[in-house]
Amino acid sequence: MRFRWLIVLFSVFNVLVCASAAEAGRLLRWSFDGEDQLEFITDQGVQPQAQLLQEEGEPTKVVIDLPGTLLGRATQRRRYRGLIKEIRAGQFQPRMARIVIELAPGYTLDPNQVKFRGITARQWTVDLPEPQRIPPPSLPPARRTSPPNTNSSERRSSSGSQRQTRQSRQRRSQNTASQSTTQLESFQVSRNGFFIRTSGQEPENIEVERSRNRRYIDIELEDTILSERLSEEDVEVNRYGVSQVQFEQIEKSPPVVRIRMNVERDSPDWDAAFNSELGLVIVPRAPISSLEDSASGRPTRPIANTRVGQLATIESIALASNGTQLLIRSNQRVRATNQWNRGANAFQITIPSAQLADNFVGPQLSPNSPLAGVRVLQQDKKTVVVLVQPGSDTQIGELNQVSDQLLALQLQQRQARQTVPPTSSIPVPQPDRSTPPSTTLPRVPNSRVVVMLDPGHGGKDPGAIGIGGLREKDIVLPISLEVANLLEQQGVQAILTRSDDRFISLAGRVQMAERARSNLFVSIHANAISASRPDVNGLETYYHQLGRELAQTVHKTVLQSVEIGDRRVRQARFYVLRNTSMPSILVETGFVTGHLDAAKLREPAHRSLMARAIAQGILQYIRQNY
Repeated sequence: MRFRWLIVLFSVFNVLVCASAAEAGRLLRWSFDGEDQLEFITDQGVQPQAQLLQEEGEPTKVVIDLPGTLLGRATQRRRYRGLIKEIRAGQFQPRMARIVIELAPGYTLDPNQVKFRGITARQWTVDLPEPQRIPPPSLPPARRTSPPNTNSSERRSSSGSQRQTRQSRQRRSQNTASQSTTQLESFQVSRNGFFIRTSGQEPENIEVERSRNRRYIDIELEDTILSERLSEEDVEVNRYGVSQVQFEQIEKSPPVVRIRMNVERDSPDWDAAFNSELGLVIVPRAPISSLEDSASGRPTRPIANTRVGQLATIESIALASNGTQLLIRSNQRVRATNQWNRGANAFQITIPSAQLADNFVGPQLSPNSPLAGVRVLQQDKKTVVVLVQPGSDTQIGELNQVSDQLLALQLQQRQARQTVPPTSSIPVPQPDRSTPPSTTLPRVPNSRVVVMLDPGHGGKDPGAIGIGGLREKDIVLPISLEVANLLEQQGVQAILTRSDDRFISLAGRVQMAERARSNLFVSIHANAISASRPDVNGLETYYHQLGRELAQTVHKTVLQSVEIGDRRVRQARFYVLRNTSMPSILVETGFVTGHLDAAKLREPAHRSLMARAIAQGILQYIRQNY
């Protein structure tokens, strides 16, 4: 049975502070990270309502309504590249703002995988699953032709044969619309090469040609179109001597697709043909075993360093854009071995004769990353070790030498994604209430006070790194989240510049505070000094101009509640302090390089105690000044 509309409704939680009937709240800010997470902030508690709308012939939309909320400006539209095509926010009804997430045509998503999180009653994040292709309607059996002969003499087209090809395309252009074309759906790497899943009938012609400089191989397919997933997309491959595969619709009538493979100059030629089960199959003219070493869980054959006596510098380690590889980049050729490290419960890559760059950049892992963690260690002066912990549904594959300066660790999904059910509901949890209501913190009845909490660093910026690899960004986020919860429980509106591990510029943090019309700005950090000074420990609190009284109040309450050394309240010209218009402070909660502070900052109980003390200081300041 077919439905014109698929509507999935859900309600969220009962808000802590509701807008009165006579006064609507405002949608202060919304943002999308360009991949899979939406965040929105209101100035009052809101009870969102949402629905997944899918009308035949129209793009799928996720609609989020915010009752009792005003946008206060014209509809905002932001377009993105990828399967999320557009997000817009507008005033749907006089007292209801609406946020619409529009997917690419032909795609939908699993509503069971949409994850809502109420950080506070006013600040929400929505994690979206990867959109899935809507299966095309069944097609009548298509005539299959024999795979073309792909010997080298036929692939090397002369100018005359190219003219004949163009003429052939022109002769067919008048009736192309009535013929079924091939659509390229998705690109995958296999043990034998590459294959591309298709729908429709087989193309009339396949041409394979290598460039004169031997740097790329072009595969042109007639009567073929690209899916939205592959349209104008560059896919990082780094397998079998192929660094990247590019897809382009070079002609529209009749439609022609070009697949360009960027290859090493000395790599073998490739062939392309259709398979009735797989689709388009692309295979090299050399055994796969000769193109790369097989890891298979065993130590790889060492790769010789071409610069004898010189240490290779590891410049960066990053996830490929499609999440299927971990890429290790060096300034020269490296050799590496790998094995499973049972003690660390991680896949270990050992790179001898190597050192980390001074400006080394590590991988950015999101909650939806295929990896649970990556640790990079300078084991000794000449050895770098990378420990990779796979996610629950990720399997570690082979470690490949892609080029002189690039190693690629393959990551494979253990099982296919679950198909979208015809109807379902979206589970939405209660907002984060991990901290029990306080009986000692003073209640502040003035709910119009807005406090912007700023967990320092995040994402690609780990902040200070101290004893045992203790990272600043991992300390300050849980402290800030707990401070926000405590303030909300006492009637103060708390907004976070970041609620997860992401990078935000200093200017971006200031802009958030100004746009939200914050009354106070509190940036939370952890301190550091030279590793040779583990004796330096203690609390420091900074202000620039307006924040002196706030800094003194918070500093005093922390010293009264937390066992920590006193390194005084100080004046400083930190960017976030001198560029905000409200009273602003920066709290250094201890030294990650200090032997006393580092041990405590690792403990959740100590961080919770620190959060409670900071919140108490903020509340005390508000009671005295508002």
